[in-house]
Amino acid sequence: MLDVMKLDIYRSCSWSEKREVLDAFWRSGDHASAKIDEAALQYGPLAILSLVIVVLELALIVAVTLGRGYAWGWLAVASEAVVIASLWRSVVRWRVLRSASSASLVHAPGD
Repeated sequence: MLDVMKLDIYRSCSWSEKREVLDAFWRSGDHASAKIDEAALQYGPLAILSLVIVVLELALIVAVTLGRGYAWGWLAVASEAVVIASLWRSVVRWRVLRSASSASLVHAPGD
């Protein structure tokens, strides 16, 4: 996954464009430019990797707190469920963006 994580277009975006990139990644729909879509595609693996790290950290917290019988463990379980749902959503969005990017390359004008 790390070889996929090229962030040159994402890094070249202005602050407002980065907000558009986040909007393009986390929500479906049409966006202003191909640059935003490409930057969202580049942002995907970073988002997924970040969420995987959070899932692993929360899994450790859940194991420790539930193992010791702390009531906080249930809060950690609920947090883990939310993060796993976010991870699933990010993987789905990245796949959608990647397939849309591939389809636009296949159907590019002038072929």
